[in-house]
Amino acid sequence: MPDSNKKKREFYLSVNEAAEKLRALAAELEKGVVTINEEKCSMAADTDVKIGLKAKGDTFSAKLKFKLANALSEAEEGETESTPAAETNDESYMDLKRRMSKDFKAIKKSCIQDQVLPESDQIERFYRDSKTMCTYPSKGKDFFETYLEQADLFYKAFKASDLTAMGTAVTALGERRKSCHEKHK
Repeated sequence: MPDSNKKKREFYLSVNEAAEKLRALAAELEKGVVTINEEKCSMAADTDVKIGLKAKGDTFSAKLKFKLANALSEAEEGETESTPAAETNDESYMDLKRRMSKDFKAIKKSCIQDQVLPESDQIERFYRDSKTMCTYPSKGKDFFETYLEQADLFYKAFKASDLTAMGTAVTALGERRKSCHEKHK
């Protein structure tokens, strides 16, 4: 019996076209919205992605799986182009906060415990998410200015590959986060 909720798309592309399609898919994944058969679907922000790679004889196959939060309505589709997903509802805000918490723990571990620079993609996402988080006036507006100043210092330290300054900034971000959560949670 066919699954009416199933959305499947197969591609037959040249190697260059496949590389271009994968770059486009990566950009969609970063935005949290993927298009399957002309239908936009939102992806759960804290989802784990499963990638299967298989080589058998002269054939190579790849499979990508991740959990979709839901299909977007036409109204929501317009919002994803210009409005961060987190601004559309509280569930998305919670997804944003979960992702930020997960990223912050990993960044803190890298900078302070392991004494290595975190992954560039993780820093870029955390910095972008920090700015998005501060668009919610009811979620700690009185902390936003100092938080964003510290986030900017953190980002500049990363761009300069200054691990000492990053560690200091991460500690300060953690203190601002704790103060905000004590007051607003």
